[in-house]
Amino acid sequence: MQRTGWVYIPLILVLAAFSALSAADTFQPQLDKAEALRTQSPTQTADIVAQLELDYQALTPYQKEQFTFLKAYIYAFKGEQENAISWAAKIADSEYPEITLKANLLLATVYEHRKDFSKAYSFLFDALKAGNYLNSEPLQVSLYTVATQLHISANVYDKALEYASNIVDVARSPRSYCVGYALQLHATIKLKQTYTNEAFKTAQQACITANEPLLLHTLSLYIAEIDLDKMPAQVKTDMLSVMPELKKTGYLYSVIQAEFFLGSAELHLQNYAAAEALLEKVYQQTIALNDTKTANKAMLLLAQTHEKAGNTAAAVKAYSQHSVALIRYIDEFKKRSVAYHLAQADFMESENKLALLESTNELLQLESKLQQEQKLKALMFAVALLALLLLVIYVLNSKRVALNRLATTDFLTRLFNRRYFNETVSRHLANRRQQGEYSLIMFDIDLFKQINDQYGHAAGDKVLSTIAQCCQVLIRQQDILARVGGEEFALFLPGCALADAKEIAEQCRQSLEQLDIEVDDRIIQITASFGVATSSSADFDNLLKQADDALYQAKTGGRNRIVVYQPTDSSGNQGNDVS
Repeated sequence: MQRTGWVYIPLILVLAAFSALSAADTFQPQLDKAEALRTQSPTQTADIVAQLELDYQALTPYQKEQFTFLKAYIYAFKGEQENAISWAAKIADSEYPEITLKANLLLATVYEHRKDFSKAYSFLFDALKAGNYLNSEPLQVSLYTVATQLHISANVYDKALEYASNIVDVARSPRSYCVGYALQLHATIKLKQTYTNEAFKTAQQACITANEPLLLHTLSLYIAEIDLDKMPAQVKTDMLSVMPELKKTGYLYSVIQAEFFLGSAELHLQNYAAAEALLEKVYQQTIALNDTKTANKAMLLLAQTHEKAGNTAAAVKAYSQHSVALIRYIDEFKKRSVAYHLAQADFMESENKLALLESTNELLQLESKLQQEQKLKALMFAVALLALLLLVIYVLNSKRVALNRLATTDFLTRLFNRRYFNETVSRHLANRRQQGEYSLIMFDIDLFKQINDQYGHAAGDKVLSTIAQCCQVLIRQQDILARVGGEEFALFLPGCALADAKEIAEQCRQSLEQLDIEVDDRIIQITASFGVATSSSADFDNLLKQADDALYQAKTGGRNRIVVYQPTDSSGNQGNDVS
C-alpha cells in the first residue's frame, strides 16, 4: 500500500500538469480568436473576454497579459477611457515585447481621443522604436495602422501615406490587406484631395474578402468628402446604405461621420429641413464627444443651411456658434501640432544619441585592431560623424524653440496671440521698477463682418494679415502688438505718454484708411476705431478696461476715430477725448 501511495502522488502531479497544459491549450485558441475578432465583431470579443475572466487564475503568465490587453481594448471600444488606460498601463512595461507594443499603441490611441496629444504621440514614437526589433506581421500591421491614423490626425499626410504603404508591403493575411488598402485610400485622399476608382475597388474587395464590415463601410466615408460637390445624390444614397451597417458595429464615431455627410448631401440637394435636422444632431453629438473638427464643420454647414433657407436669425446665431467652434478647433490643432513635432524631435534626438553611442563603440573597437595610421583615419571619421550628429541635435533643439514660439503666435497674422499678450503685459506691469507712464491702444476693424459677408472669409483673412503688416512698421521696437480677437487688436506702449500714444494711434488710423487691399481684382478699403488709455499706476485689467471703454465710445460715436479714456470727474461724468 505504501508503494502504491508513492506511485500515486507523482501520478497526481503528472495528471495535474497535463490538465493545466490542456486548459492552457484550451484558453489560447479563445484568446487568439478574441484578438482576430477585435475589429470584425467587438461584441463577440467582449463575450469571449467575459468567459475567460472566470478562468483567469488558470491562465499562463503570458495569457494573463494577453487577456489584460483585450480587457483594455474592450474598455477603449466602449469609450471607458479611464478603465482602458488603467488596464493598458499594467502591461506597458511587460517582459513580452509584443505585449508592450500593443499596450503602447492602445494607450496612444486612447490618449489621442482624450486630446492628451503629448502622451499620445509619446506612446506612438515609443512603439515605433520598439517595433524596429519585432518581426511579426500582425504586430507590424497594428503599429503602422496606429501610426497612419495619428499622422492623419496631425495633418502629416505624406508620412501617413508612407506608413499605410508599409502595411500593404508587410501584409500576408486578408485582414491586413484590407487595413492597408483602406488606410492607403484615406491618406491619399487627405494628401491629394482625389482618388482613383481602382484604388477604391481594390480596398473594397480586400475588405469584403477579409469580412471586415466596419472598414468596408468606412471606405464610403473616405470618398464622400471628395464626391460631395459633384455627386451629392450618390453620396446621399451611399450614406443611407452604409448607416444601418455602421450602427450594427456599435462604432459611434463612424455613424456620426455618415450622418454628417448625409446632412452635407441634403444641403447640396437643397433639402434644407433634412439637412438642418441631421447637422444639428451631428453638432450636438460631436460637442458631447469633444470632436472639435467635426463640430466646427457641422456648425458652418448648419449656418449655410439656415442662410439658404432664408432663416436669417438662425443663420446669424449659427455663424456665431461656428466662430466659437472654429477657435476651439484651431486651438486644439495648434496643441496637437506642437505635441507631434516635440515628440518627433525627442524621437529623432534619442535615435541620434543611440547612433552616436554606437559610433563611439565602433571607434573603440577600431583603436584596438588597427595600426596607428588606420587609427588616425578612423578617429577623423568619428570626429566628422560626431560633428554631424551634434549638428543634427542642435537643429532639433532649434526646432523645439521654434515650436514653443508657435504656441505664442496668432497663426494668421503672425502677431502675438491674446494669451501671450495678456501674460506678458501683466508681468511687465507687475514687475515695473521705474515710475512713468505707459499706454494701451485697442483698435477694431469697422464693419468687418460686412467684409466677410460680401467678399468671403478668405478676403477677411487677407484684410487681417494686411492690417498686421501695416501697423507693425509704425510701432517702436519695445512695443507689443497682438491680435486679441476676431478683428480686434491690442498695442501696449511701455514708457509712452498720452500725446505719443495718440500720435501712434493716429498714424495707424490714417495708414489703415489709405490701404487699398486687392482681392480677386476687387479693392477693399477699411477703417478702424481706436481706444487709448494711459496710466502710471493702473494694473493690466484696469488699463485694458479703460482702453476697451474708449474703443466702445469710438465705435458708437461714428467709427474711424480715436477716443482717449478720461477718468471720471467729480460730478460723476466720464470725459473722453475724441479725435
